[in-house]
Amino acid sequence: MDKVKLPLFADVNAQLQQSDLLVNPADVHGVICGLLCGGVKLDNKAWLVPFDELINEGLGIPDSLQPILADVYSSSEAALKDMTLGFELLLPDMDQALEIRMEALAEWVQGFLGGFGMVHSTETKASDDVKELIADFASIAQMDVDTDDDSNEAEEAFYEIVEYVRMGATYCFNELSDGDIPAVPVLH
Repeated sequence: MDKVKLPLFADVNAQLQQSDLLVNPADVHGVICGLLCGGVKLDNKAWLVPFDELINEGLGIPDSLQPILADVYSSSEAALKDMTLGFELLLPDMDQALEIRMEALAEWVQGFLGGFGMVHSTETKASDDVKELIADFASIAQMDVDTDDDSNEAEEAFYEIVEYVRMGATYCFNELSDGDIPAVPVLH
């Protein structure tokens, strides 16, 4: 089976704008990844109900969005399973202002926390590392995105946070997913 490539942020955004859903592509991807990393059953169907509840209050996902959302789900699941660490966050391109990318990152993390919380129960044993990652994600979701600093240092800090979130999500998936995935060490 060919790997499905994660759709581009702009393509997902265009599809969302044509629908009645007023959500950001980063939030959509964050929710899907949170569901995957929180332990939703990996069967291409189990994610749909909790996703719909979070994104559209259970009112159903428009038919026009289902193909691109399925691509986002499939590519995210495949990338999270990929031990070459091919997983990436769905964020705006580098040519966008840093403030826009930071806001999208905060939305991605908020979506991740929502999706993770929908499927991860308190009865499930999570390691201290996962608990720490989730606490860190909560802090990142609250980060101040009002910045006038487009310096190289601000860009570098942004990419360090993106890398931490990317690796943290991969770690959560490896520890809590429905599949048998070998664990990778957490980066601190």
